Amino acid sequence: MYPQVNKENNLPSAPPSYSDSMNAPKYEIYNQGDIGGHSYSTSTMEPPQPTRVFVVQGSPEILPPLGPRSVQLTCPTCKLLVMTRIEEESSSNAYLCCMLLFIVGCFVCSFLPLCMDNFKNSKHSCPNCNAFIGIYKP
Repeated sequence: MYPQVNKENNLPSAPPSYSDSMNAPKYEIYNQGDIGGHSYSTSTMEPPQPTRVFVVQGSPEILPPLGPRSVQLTCPTCKLLVMTRIEEESSSNAYLCCMLLFIVGCFVCSFLPLCMDNFKNSKHSCPNCNAFIGIYKP
């Protein structure tokens, strides 16, 4: 049934013909409930129950509302009472307004949105552990 190996070149000979392969022994089909001498009833087998996972979290830290100025709060990371450190940076709206003013023709005034406080985001962080606390976007 299986191809013979040619001893000269260590290559297999041609595959078996169709009639040879049709006369090959058939594989036995096992009954689904009778595997390896053990009988299993599919009606009594139940699907596995899902595992339940319980997540225990501490009480959430309630932060005071952040604004454009420094705020006194308890840092969620180091648990100390601190005044937040502020880093201001221009928002994407400021750059958009600059481009719009430049396109309209106000070349001299096009840089003004970069200097205005209403176009600045304030990043609050802890001065003790440098942890990021939040961002204020006007």
